[in-house]
Amino acid sequence: MDNLDLSKTSLKQFKKIPIYVVEEHNEALQFIYSAIGGKKLPLEGTTLVHLDAHPDMLIDRKLKGKDVRSGRKLLPLLQIENWIVPAAAAGHIGRVVWLRPPWAKQFADGTRVIHVGDHPVTGLLRVDSKEPYYMSDALYSAQLKNKRKFLLTVAELSGVDEERIKGISQDIDVDEPYVLDIDLDFFSTANPFINLYKHIELYDRLEPIFGFNLPQLDDEESCENFCASREQHLEELQNLFEHLEKSGDLINYEGPKTNLYHKVNQLKEVVKAEAERLGEQPDWWMIFAGGCTRDQGGLPHYISTQEEIKECVTKTLKVFLKHMPPPVLITVARSTEDGYCPQDQINFIQSIVLQIIKEAYNTDEPVFHYLNSVD
Repeated sequence: MDNLDLSKTSLKQFKKIPIYVVEEHNEALQFIYSAIGGKKLPLEGTTLVHLDAHPDMLIDRKLKGKDVRSGRKLLPLLQIENWIVPAAAAGHIGRVVWLRPPWAKQFADGTRVIHVGDHPVTGLLRVDSKEPYYMSDALYSAQLKNKRKFLLTVAELSGVDEERIKGISQDIDVDEPYVLDIDLDFFSTANPFINLYKHIELYDRLEPIFGFNLPQLDDEESCENFCASREQHLEELQNLFEHLEKSGDLINYEGPKTNLYHKVNQLKEVVKAEAERLGEQPDWWMIFAGGCTRDQGGLPHYISTQEEIKECVTKTLKVFLKHMPPPVLITVARSTEDGYCPQDQINFIQSIVLQIIKEAYNTDEPVFHYLNSVD
């Protein structure tokens, strides 16, 4: 028996499975860390079963590897899209099972091994995965220090056929102990950037500015060169939009007047004219954030009907949970304040999801953490 098995046998148990409901998804990690501290989860190698319309598996490009190994000090450094891989880099999460709705296709289905660690020169956290999801943010590096391995399994969870859903639960082959993590935007997904200055089709205008072409070869040198170029591209865009956010114009911009500068300058004129027509000031940082989602065709967007939501929860989710072992704890993210789960649907989705969870497992009363959160 290895050390991990020994640590699992000595774990303490909750009397009832706790449920924590958060607003922003990265807030779920504090409860996972608390369970590790309370010896309810092993220090290393926990499996995260993650139902979400988004993988949440990016890395903040400025995050240092040493910061992910600083325990709970890491938590304030994370955002909704990048909270899982840092926990894997610290060793706490050894496997991620991303269960996606049909309209979310950021990763291909299947299982792969990913290594995460420190870039040997910069010390920044990077992965050795060449998938577009990571290449688009210049997060690839073949050379890693303080390297950790984690397993990523991706599968579509959909349909109402019990045998098929049972097959999915068997195929992913999840062992205890694990964390069940559900983002409510799994059931109905909005892309909050689509309606940003929709009259001028801003979201589409951002694609040629923020887009990229993957290297034709996927050898180590080509990928490293691409990431260096892409990093420069993203850095320049960030500088341009930071300047716009501060001054509202690029007249006094001191950076190089590159082709990218001219593209952003042209966009600025169109956006300012539209904002003036609407009687408002442009939110340049929001526009930059929207542009950063224009890789791989943009974010998923599918607003489900109430009937579709009900069927997915009471049939798909219910059957899936029935064929899964009980998790150690359950985290639920609302993701509505940032626009990813529709505001007019969130309470309906939350109530029926919590009801199905209670029917499936011996759970404690949910802790509504989002009601106590303060800015």
